[in-house]
Amino acid sequence: MSKKSEKKNQVAAPAAEETTPVAQPAKAVQLTPIIQPIAFVPYSTQDQPLYMYDEEEEVAVEEEVEEVVAAPKKKVSCAAIFLSIFSLIIVGLYVIANWVMPDMLGLIDGQSGLAIIMGLVETMEFTDIMSVALAVVPVMAVLTLIASLIRIMKKGACVFAKITTFLGLVAVIAALLLALIDGGYAIGYGLYAVAALSLINVLIAYLAKND
Repeated sequence: MSKKSEKKNQVAAPAAEETTPVAQPAKAVQLTPIIQPIAFVPYSTQDQPLYMYDEEEEVAVEEEVEEVVAAPKKKVSCAAIFLSIFSLIIVGLYVIANWVMPDMLGLIDGQSGLAIIMGLVETMEFTDIMSVALAVVPVMAVLTLIASLIRIMKKGACVFAKITTFLGLVAVIAALLLALIDGGYAIGYGLYAVAALSLINVLIAYLAKND
């Protein structure tokens, strides 16, 4: 019995050596990744130029955009507006006084400025300095009105408007002084109003700040 058991042990011993387990790895094993190339085909032709990055061009474009954004909007000139309004009132006084309250709104002896101008044109007597001076005032007012409307989007008053307002003031002051010196004329409130408006126009034209 003992011999048979020894033989069985000797035969079974090699089988135990063949079933030895393999030790597990300490860390997870990562397989080699598979790289799959992808081809991008742009929608273009051979004639289309290639896009290239230009830093200088980009900086120039950014500066232009900033200038456009930072550029302020142009505003209407207040000086041009007031010059237009007062010049229009001067012309209106010359015309309205021909029908409305000529005794008060008239310039000389209850006559409107329009009547004085029409009489000067009919008689063609340009030796009457006072009538000529009164005829110059509305002409300068109309020229000031036109110049102000043209320059209404720019700051201040133009040189032409300064000249016309000054000439208009000189003309009305000359007519007023001649009427006062002569003493034989009845000066209406319209002449004083025209003189005041002409003075205001001169102050606006010369005190307004230009661009």
